[in-house]
Amino acid sequence: MMNTNTTAVDLHIQTRPGVMRVLICLCCGFMLAAAAFADTQPTLNDLQIQTTPDQLLGEQQAARYRKILVPEEPISWQVYIPKTDSTEKPGVFVYVSPMNTGQIDSRWREVMDQQNLIYIAANDSGNVIPTIRRTVLATLAVKALAQQYAFDPGRIFVSGFSGGGRVASLLASQYPKTFTGAVYICGVDFWKKDQTPDVERVIRNRFVFLTGSRDFNRMETRRAHKRYLEAGAQHSKLIIVPGMAHKHPDAATLTEAIGFLDGEE
Repeated sequence: MMNTNTTAVDLHIQTRPGVMRVLICLCCGFMLAAAAFADTQPTLNDLQIQTTPDQLLGEQQAARYRKILVPEEPISWQVYIPKTDSTEKPGVFVYVSPMNTGQIDSRWREVMDQQNLIYIAANDSGNVIPTIRRTVLATLAVKALAQQYAFDPGRIFVSGFSGGGRVASLLASQYPKTFTGAVYICGVDFWKKDQTPDVERVIRNRFVFLTGSRDFNRMETRRAHKRYLEAGAQHSKLIIVPGMAHKHPDAATLTEAIGFLDGEE
């Protein structure tokens, strides 16, 4: 069912210089993320949306993004529709993966069910892909989903793991009216004021900084959390999972994070 009431997403993308990564950390991120999907088996609620920029945006608007996305070339997202008895429209959990698959972590399906959230993540949007393309695919995810499913436009969260978490933090600061909450998992960057159109709107949203006691990005995540608080983003929560390394959190931890985004202190 098409959602005709969904707020339109502004697709103007601002670029910024990439941050150099240490190769060994990038490789570790790929291996650990891959392990999370090793036993994942698709269910009836696992779907894929595939389209082209021309079909999604129309030829004129798609032409504006020709240097980022070939208008006639297929783009796709992995989707998980929650199994729930709720009569309320679901929210949306836009995830940015460090890998080139948007497949959901099998442990997270129950979280999406319980929290009444549609999971969506772009394929071919891993750490090796230019940041500008990853941000465009993440914002287009909302538009692509809106053409097929009804959801609550006031409950759209963005998240990502490792390098995907850094992209998620860029999206959360550039589109604070679209993404009202964010979960940064083992990777986050603080915003740059000259590239953030509305800092006052950003700091009204809710953010979770999720890391593990054995994560090599733990101290960096702690510093980013502190900077958010100092900037006035008081609804910011730091979760450090004992014993967790650089990897996805389990269902209970992700549930806690999403609960905070929904207003639970």
